[in-house]
Amino acid sequence: MPRSIAVAGKGGTGKSTIAALIILGLREKGLGPVLAIDADPDSNLGTLLGIESKQSIGSLREDILEEIKNLPAGMSKANYIETGMHQIIEEANGFDLITMGRGEGSGCYCYLNTLIRKFTDELMPSYSWIVMDNEAGLEHISRRTTAKIDALIVVVNDNPISFNTAKKIKELTKNLKNEIKEVYLVTNMISEERKSEIQKWVSELEMKHLCDIPLDTKLEEAIFRGDSLSKLTDSPAKNSIHLIVEKIRR
Repeated sequence: MPRSIAVAGKGGTGKSTIAALIILGLREKGLGPVLAIDADPDSNLGTLLGIESKQSIGSLREDILEEIKNLPAGMSKANYIETGMHQIIEEANGFDLITMGRGEGSGCYCYLNTLIRKFTDELMPSYSWIVMDNEAGLEHISRRTTAKIDALIVVVNDNPISFNTAKKIKELTKNLKNEIKEVYLVTNMISEERKSEIQKWVSELEMKHLCDIPLDTKLEEAIFRGDSLSKLTDSPAKNSIHLIVEKIRR
């Protein structure tokens, strides 16, 4: 089975950026193929990776509910879902991307979700690593729409609210102790004048501090311009990501 990393944290902490850089870091080290899962409703992971996500699991579910009475002759629901899932996988050099998309509407999704999980479980052994950009509530982990997580990375910055979110995530993981092997904290883009204060907050959380990702003007400029992060060179943030990859793969 592949090893898996999930990235979570308050919106605005840079968690999607870190997830994208981890995916690219794994590729650069030749540790792929990687399955990237964008489980954040904002769905920014593809943009950061330079991939246009044309369809999501959310839209696939809605399409199936619409078409379920008009399936082609001889095609089962399971076969229809499998065909649809293959179509929404965006392929790239060294990694593939699946976008979860919007949440469920008013229909009954239990059977569809079971088939989607079954397909995903069958798909995962084709990859060496799975990296998931998750929303703060860990919905897709708690509902077991992904495999067990080897490393959950919680991202915080100098916003105190990000630490409140980290505390909530820490509480959630207690109920998911059999689903998550290790939980780590990553501080992101902390200014020098705030580092001592932030370190106090980190120690109060009592979480393993995996890495501090420095302020990086090249990274900020790439995001501002909408460039793929694969184009980054001589990036301090990217160098820190390599440290994360090395620590987690041990």
